[in-house]
Amino acid sequence: MKKIALLGAGFIASVHMEAWKNIEGAKVVAFFEVNNVKASEFQKKYSLPHYNSLSQLFSEQEVDAVDICLPTFLHREYTEMAALEKKHVFCEKPIALSLEDAFAMQKVCEDNGVFLMIGHVLRFWGEYVKARELVASGAIGQPILINAFRLSVTPVWSVNSWILKSHLSGGASLDLHIHDLDFVNWLAGNPQEVFARGLFREDSLDHVVTTVKYGNGVVASIEGGWMMQGDFPFTCGFRILGSEGVLEWTFRAGVNIEERAQSSPLFLYRRGEQRKLVEVAAEDPYREELAYFLKCIEKDTPPGLGTPEQAIEALRLALAAKSSVIEGERVLLEEL
Repeated sequence: MKKIALLGAGFIASVHMEAWKNIEGAKVVAFFEVNNVKASEFQKKYSLPHYNSLSQLFSEQEVDAVDICLPTFLHREYTEMAALEKKHVFCEKPIALSLEDAFAMQKVCEDNGVFLMIGHVLRFWGEYVKARELVASGAIGQPILINAFRLSVTPVWSVNSWILKSHLSGGASLDLHIHDLDFVNWLAGNPQEVFARGLFREDSLDHVVTTVKYGNGVVASIEGGWMMQGDFPFTCGFRILGSEGVLEWTFRAGVNIEERAQSSPLFLYRRGEQRKLVEVAAEDPYREELAYFLKCIEKDTPPGLGTPEQAIEALRLALAAKSSVIEGERVLLEEL
């Protein structure tokens, strides 16, 4: 039985906690949270020992790994604290706000012999996984053009609205848009060139359209933002055009991702054939990614999904897109 310390008590921490409850071989033994209101609510719901000091948690609890569900600006600090205590680290995306912090997180985990996995959950989300499998199998021929999107209303759930402050979250371009940047990287390989346009609110890039050119000739147009109005539902999806076919999926949920268990059809279109509905397993992607992390620990095998290298590449792309919006020019990834 691997013992987990959950860091954070907000929305995504609750999502992770529900997932951990359904993973055999793991047990959340305690949680860390400095906000007393959040801590009280979380403790009442899950009846876990609470700590507002991570060092005290480590001194009083036997822990194999930490699950970091803290605001992005805290990722480096708490990854370093955990790694120095020889704890494996699962950390929510994005890995960090800067490449400097991301590389530091990678290094401290390597130096202390612990795994670092970043929660790029689309690598475990049924429709995205199936799309990659189909593309790899040649179901649509050679990929040519990828469209991906993720749109929501402005999030209101964060304590003191930290997620709306660019210096704490990176804005929608890092917190939301990065999901699809990582997904397209997963499909198309290493990005070479970026051109983006977007909308700022104060200093926060909260809606962006990013065009990416890949070395294999694939072009991607990726849109993301949280400036939608009214009761606009959380909406995401993709369209992948290949030389012999098209994959298309669109998902509309609640305000956030509460209704992620509902199904939306994934369609495959091929030249000369009728549209095909692709079957996708209905699994909770958050449970899938955490179960994968646990298996890596149990087998002492470094994660191959959500790696620091993959997370750093997604962050590099997000930062390049922001730079392109600000400068009004294309950005070559090799220059960052």
